[in-house]
Amino acid sequence: EDVESAGTRNLDARGMQPVTSYAPARILLLGLAEAVFGLMVLGMGALAIWATSAGEMRPTKPGDMPEWWMYFVGAALGLGGLALFTSGLGRMLSGFARNCFFMAGPEGIALRMPRQGWFGRFRVVEYDLKWNQIAQFVRTIHRAHLVPVGSDLRIELKGGGRVVIARHYFRDSSKEIQQRLVGMQSVMG
Repeated sequence: EDVESAGTRNLDARGMQPVTSYAPARILLLGLAEAVFGLMVLGMGALAIWATSAGEMRPTKPGDMPEWWMYFVGAALGLGGLALFTSGLGRMLSGFARNCFFMAGPEGIALRMPRQGWFGRFRVVEYDLKWNQIAQFVRTIHRAHLVPVGSDLRIELKGGGRVVIARHYFRDSSKEIQQRLVGMQSVMG
């Protein structure tokens, strides 16, 4: 369960220091790569539908796939490609989000970052967490076939919620941010 505040400042901004800085260039490049990949998948779907309707992929032998199946595959590829493309565009736009930050101070953590939605939509969310609300900082590494492909930092809360911070939003790695926050929590919290 994620925890979000309505954007109200519950913490005193005085004495807060940046934990890390926002990385708009990384977000733009990641969004561009996702949009290009989405266009490629969309193109494969359009090609499958065109080839089936033009007669290139129509079944000729009894063991061939039925024609409707190729239309279904093309439509599924097209929808998936459209979702990836719009998601990439939305991620690129979220790189232009203003006033994003990750700060910590004697009272706790203040965080403002974009949150990705469906089909390219995003919104900027703000979290104000006091040190006594935080149970632990957990670094999660995502793998594909045992190869690390990404990481994020999860702030586990004592009330049972969590805040997930994807690696690409901020300049420093999840591990560096985790170490910095654990050190600050031990001193300030």
